[in-house]
Amino acid sequence: MKHKKRLKFMDMELTRIEAPYVFELNAQNNLKLVMDSSESLEGKNRGMTPMQLLLGGLMGCMSIDVMLVLKKQKMSPKVYRVEADATKKDGVPTPYDKIHLKISIDKEIDLKRVHRAVDLSLNKYCSVRASLHPDISVSYEIIPV
Repeated sequence: MKHKKRLKFMDMELTRIEAPYVFELNAQNNLKLVMDSSESLEGKNRGMTPMQLLLGGLMGCMSIDVMLVLKKQKMSPKVYRVEADATKKDGVPTPYDKIHLKISIDKEIDLKRVHRAVDLSLNKYCSVRASLHPDISVSYEIIPV
């Protein structure tokens, strides 16, 4: 039986920099960000929460895929923005159950190609989407601007 090769992607380190829940996240390439808890858990609004980072990771991963697909088709939008509306389940834990992405893009870009690029990302290429629980509904709409 053939085994898939496991890729080691990234080493990271998390250090508490302020009580109660302010952390600095360091990646091996010397990039840093500050993470905090929500205000309901005594957060100090010093950084994004882990759930915000997860949602932002999905938005970024999908957007990189979309830009790569469009670039291969010799299209480069001047305007591109993604907004997310997400809902979470009640209880503990409180995972996302629905994520809706609103993608604003140049009206000059062929919308059929944009739809195809987003579908390819969310269903095939985006590692963040593939890492999320399959019960999380991810939908999108494209808004020409």
